Amino acid sequence: MSIRKIAKLSIKIALPVIFILISLEFLMIVFEPYLFKGFFEYDPELGFRVRAHAPIGGTVTNQFGFNDRDYPLQKTPGVFRILVVGDSFSWAGGREGNYTALLERMFEQRDGTHRIDVINGGYSATHTGEQLAMLRKFGLQYNPDLVVLGFFVGNDFVDADPDRKRIIVNGIFMDISRSHEHKFLGYPIILKSRLLLFVEQKYKVWTESRKAQNEAAAERAQPRTFSEDTYLEIERSRLEFFNTSPSRPKHLQANIDYIFQSISEMDALLKSRDIKLVVAIYPDEFQVNEPLLKAIFEKYKLKPEDYDLKLAQNLLKSFLESKGIPYVDFLERFQAEGKKQDLYVFRNTHWNGAGNQLAADILFEDLSKRVEGVGPAK
Repeated sequence: MSIRKIAKLSIKIALPVIFILISLEFLMIVFEPYLFKGFFEYDPELGFRVRAHAPIGGTVTNQFGFNDRDYPLQKTPGVFRILVVGDSFSWAGGREGNYTALLERMFEQRDGTHRIDVINGGYSATHTGEQLAMLRKFGLQYNPDLVVLGFFVGNDFVDADPDRKRIIVNGIFMDISRSHEHKFLGYPIILKSRLLLFVEQKYKVWTESRKAQNEAAAERAQPRTFSEDTYLEIERSRLEFFNTSPSRPKHLQANIDYIFQSISEMDALLKSRDIKLVVAIYPDEFQVNEPLLKAIFEKYKLKPEDYDLKLAQNLLKSFLESKGIPYVDFLERFQAEGKKQDLYVFRNTHWNGAGNQLAADILFEDLSKRVEGVGPAK
């Protein structure tokens, strides 16, 4: 076959393929709201949100996409209302097994009847700045008396890029720049192939899932979300925030300042409405699970003396104390209990049933002292 014939054949094959790819790209842009009805959806203010009344684990999310039932926005007279805002820890254990649900039942058992609402207002993949935006848009509609901000030291500082806006398009997460955000007909313009991004992310998730499943089968052990290599890499990257050596990333100070600014704004907003704020500080597993920490140091040949394992807690507590914002630090209780039993789902990063129960116990002990004028019904 001559070169000319090969070229003609290549063109005949390439043109339909290009047409199909362009058509798919066009369909993904124009018909995104109709074709992608997944768990998450685009939100022009927040970047993304969980879809209202989306099915999950045999239940559904509530009207704002939270892992909880629907509560009336108008508070029942005489009821004290606690709103918990945070990240994916608000989803661990499902609706009934999450620490927020356990906490509400503990108050019900104490009071003998329902006197305190504990509303779960957490969104996965968010940090404090983004949770502040959610609080303004949805959370305050519940008219809470007290807000608990759940702060996860594992990644809330690291993820808090002041310029980050996390959005979801075509069912996939993407981080864009707030300062360079452009929209068309109310939807973001993405300067990358949506089709390629969709295929890349889905393939990455599929391959990691297969790797984790094969590992579990080979070891005849419990299921896991991540393979060993991936999980150790996740935890190692989080550990770097606690690095005190000269190699510590310099850009992190901007993230820290942004978190502190967001907490200050949240505190001022709540005070203007006579709402109390309490910050609950959640530890990362490497702070609680000694074998995991040892495995990270060994695999990556890190020097333990280069790391201060309480650095994130100390930074946050120092700031909160300077502002007079109350907090409850989970670290010591989790470290003590972690010597007796597992508190995190195996290779998952979130609390298991025991971890959720311990979190509920700690908050119950602390909040019981802060909830004024509420007690057993007479």
